[in-house]
Amino acid sequence: MDEDNRGEVDLKATYLTTLAQCAPEALVRAHVTPDMPRNVVAIGKCAGALFDGVAGVHDVESAFVVVPEGYPNVGRASARPGRAEARPAFSTFFGGHPHYTRESFIAGRALLDYVEAHEDILFLVSGGGSACVEVPLVSEDEAVRINAELIASGRTIAEINEVRRSISAIKGGKLAARVRGRAVTLVYSDVSTGALHDVASGPTIPGSEAVLVADNSTLVRAAAQIIGDNAVVLEEQIECDVLDAAAMLAARARELRKGEVLVAGGEPTVIVRGKGRGGRCSELAVRFAGLCGYEALFASSDGVDGNSGAAGIHLRGGLKPALRWAPSDSFAVAAQIGEPIMIAPTGNNLRDLFFVACV
Repeated sequence: MDEDNRGEVDLKATYLTTLAQCAPEALVRAHVTPDMPRNVVAIGKCAGALFDGVAGVHDVESAFVVVPEGYPNVGRASARPGRAEARPAFSTFFGGHPHYTRESFIAGRALLDYVEAHEDILFLVSGGGSACVEVPLVSEDEAVRINAELIASGRTIAEINEVRRSISAIKGGKLAARVRGRAVTLVYSDVSTGALHDVASGPTIPGSEAVLVADNSTLVRAAAQIIGDNAVVLEEQIECDVLDAAAMLAARARELRKGEVLVAGGEPTVIVRGKGRGGRCSELAVRFAGLCGYEALFASSDGVDGNSGAAGIHLRGGLKPALRWAPSDSFAVAAQIGEPIMIAPTGNNLRDLFFVACV
């Protein structure tokens, strides 16, 4: 995306174009084969979009879709008034995220009823499924408490999901074990490369035929292709503490030549220490701006950066070495030193995308 002879890149436009190219409803179609089950269960932030993509190329007999409240419902093409009423075999539920809610447990019980009523099932699994649908092995109040402590702890998603699986009747392949016939899972991944069992805490992995649709490397490669020869790709996903992530990106940025753009992705960890407003990307932006004055963009693929109300932050450049902010309240500072990226939830969920430009 060279915009002039200096090879400058419009970081925000590149981010938005990347999201469009990695839309789940488009990517999933290439992985659907005619022999796959025609009863469909879709869960997670991308459940509606994934179902929409599958329904466009596959003869679906019945479907159960559960998404977190506030995320796209049954897909951009399927979300039409009367759609569910016109198809009695089509059910949609809305659960919580990132916290369990009463609706999460209602959806979980309805999911078990659906699985028990059907034989062969095609599962469409995306991130956010851990919280929006659950059948706990402990009391519902205890499950809510444990989950809240986990997501505030700064642990990696793999560590969080290990605990979630231990107190769940559906996670860790337990849902697949209930399928009487063939189980196939198409995974749109928001976790580490290859860790498909961590997407939505792996309700059908192990126990089903699992196929990867896309993950964070898909997002990073798409962005690098848009940027072209000026892209410098960081191959490994960033999964360390947000302070270490900022220091690493600043160090790599200083190695760039004029016109080059560092392209990276992943999901830094953040320990929640207060009740302020922010998210991984705004926290990373503020910390990076205190170390490096390069133009940068740090944004989520799902359009939701914590409780900030933004998708991420676009820093125009300039070192801000004396930044101070209250615990877990990074967004107020990030909005002052950069441009908040305000978009609706995207229907994507492939972790975060990071750009640093040497202009």
